[in-house]
This record gives sequence, structure tokens and C-alpha cells, in this order.
Amino acid sequence: LIEKTIYAVAVEDKKPAHTGELFVIEPGRLTVVALDGYRLAIIKRDVECTRDIRIIIPAKTLQELLKIIGGPDEPVKIDANRRYVEGEFLNYESVIPKESRTKVVIDCKSFIDTLERASLIITDRLKNPLRISFAEDRVTVRCQTPLGKVVDEFAPVSMEGDAVEIGFNNRYLLDALRFSKCEKMVLEINGPLSPVKLLPEDGKDFIYLVLPVRFKNEG
Repeated sequence: LIEKTIYAVAVEDKKPAHTGELFVIEPGRLTVVALDGYRLAIIKRDVECTRDIRIIIPAKTLQELLKIIGGPDEPVKIDANRRYVEGEFLNYESVIPKESRTKVVIDCKSFIDTLERASLIITDRLKNPLRISFAEDRVTVRCQTPLGKVVDEFAPVSMEGDAVEIGFNNRYLLDALRFSKCEKMVLEINGPLSPVKLLPEDGKDFIYLVLPVRFKNEG
């Protein structure tokens, strides 16, 4: 749960709550949420629960927890004292797109390899976005910085809906694909300026959102 979401926690934020993860525990369900204003990670699991708990746990605390808790199958008990519940978390459900005009299934390794090649000409000083076109028979990744120009492409597993071109921060997209630990993912897109939803192929377990980057020539 933590490993699949903690990458999206804000490092610095005007709202200290966003430098931690939100744990929402309710009868039978645990929801963990992390966000930083540019991306969002939500994961849900079935749990045994005796009372409702809603807490924000700092990312540093969670990193320490990862070092000491047992394996993935060992039980963990969460309890909370109300005195330690701090901060207001964004109403994350309101930012999740309810519909999509384009749905693309991609092989994660092919997409990661392509993004990594394009990212070779991106540096901390030269942070140009990736320009990614999704079409029926190919996904094309373009990037241009003073270091050069890259055009690379691969075939999607499948695609339905409108062809679309979107700008992305390369690191935000790579993080989502890497931390998903999936072989295939579904990208649900609702136009070039709407948050892109990334889901596992079976549509369960987690939701990632990545905000697109507006191209300069689009005002």
C-alpha cells in the first residue's frame, strides 16, 4: 500500500497535510491517498475494522515504517488517538474524472523504455515536457530541448476513442508506471488538458492521476 503511493506525496506544500498520506479506515475498507498538486495516487483494500479512523501520517514516518514492518502477508494493526489527527486533506474524489473520451491499454515496459530514451535530453535546467500522441496504431513520444530532439514510438496493446496529444512532465509519468508494478496499464484520457487516469488492466486495486502540461503555444 505504502510503496505504491508514497511517490506522489508532496515534498513541500503550503498545506502540511499533503506532505503525508491520508488513511481512511471504514467498515471493511482501507483507502490510502497521496497527492502533491500534480499527481494523485489512491489505493483501496479490504480490511477488518472496528471503528472509523481518518488520519494523515507523515511521509517520513511511513518511510521508517517500511523498514520495520514485516512481509506483505504479515498483519498490521492501525489505531489512532484523536489528538494526533491534524490537517485538512484535499477532497480528492472531486478531482477524479468521471468519464473519458480515449482509452489506451499499454505495455508498461515498452512505455517506460520509450519515456526513458526521450528523457535523456531533459535536465533540471532543461525541463521541456514530453509531447505524447495517442493514436489507434501507435503511441508517439516527442521531446525537444537545446540538447537535441527525440521522436520515438511503440504500438499500444489497444485503443478506443479519440486520438489525442498531451504534454507530460516525464518524471511524473515514469513514476506512475514504475510504482504501479504492472505489466499492462489502462490510460483513460478526457482531452489534452484533463487529468489522465492510470489504472491496472483489470481496473482494480489503485488509481493514479497525472496532470498534463499545457504547451506554451496553447496559451
